[in-house]
Amino acid sequence: KEVNSMFEKYDFPYDVIWLDIEHTDGKRYFTWDKLKFPAPEKMQAHIKGFGRKMVNIVDPHIKRDNQFSLHKEAEKNGYYIKTKDG
Repeated sequence: KEVNSMFEKYDFPYDVIWLDIEHTDGKRYFTWDKLKFPAPEKMQAHIKGFGRKMVNIVDPHIKRDNQFSLHKEAEKNGYYIKTKDG
């Protein structure tokens, strides 16, 4: 809300706001940093109310972190890309 309100205050036009990896919990894609973004659905609804969109960047990799459930699942089930030797 704060970022959007400053754009409104200064009548600065924009259609889309992009969030880089810093919106995530520990740089784990498909997660949210709960301290910085405690209510992501409400935040997105707020932006939408101004006719704007939000893009949450997702790069094509998974953080290799044993505390990240997505990584643990990929490791357990052999989903990661392998060399020709396995």
